[in-house]
Amino acid sequence: MRIYPSLSELFKRNVPLLFLAICGFSQDNAFTQKDFEKLKPIVGTWLNKRTRGDIYETWVRKGEREFTGMSYTVANGDTTPLERVRLYIQAQEIVYAPVAAGQNDEKEVLFKLKTIEGNRFVFENLQHDFSKRIVYDFRSSDSLYAHIEGEMQSKQRRIDYPYRRIH
Repeated sequence: MRIYPSLSELFKRNVPLLFLAICGFSQDNAFTQKDFEKLKPIVGTWLNKRTRGDIYETWVRKGEREFTGMSYTVANGDTTPLERVRLYIQAQEIVYAPVAAGQNDEKEVLFKLKTIEGNRFVFENLQHDFSKRIVYDFRSSDSLYAHIEGEMQSKQRRIDYPYRRIH
């Protein structure tokens, strides 16, 4: 008379559960067009006033599945481009793809959307040197709080970009 099941019986009973658990943890988030539409407030021109030069970020809708943006600084009458960005949805992934001026051989670096919490969007690329995370938080119709974060010179670093809508 056995009180406890054999190891093989336990294994047979629990393999399907184990498989489902592993698959659930290994899958990335699946996002929909409805999730992508939550990014519509990005369209327009945003200004971050700074003493060493203002930063502008301008976004337009390029189609049902894409926004494009560009950022630049204006200081002492000079305009300096910072980056071009494509923000798009493809195969249930929402991707923030910047091309930073003079960096990464002028190629896109892909940051995938990891979470949406209300009006806060967190994009992540843990393989990138800096930044590892890009966050956009729409606080109101004319207030956008963005930041980038990651490790730089063995220290955690975060750079904040508080914007207000001007167009």
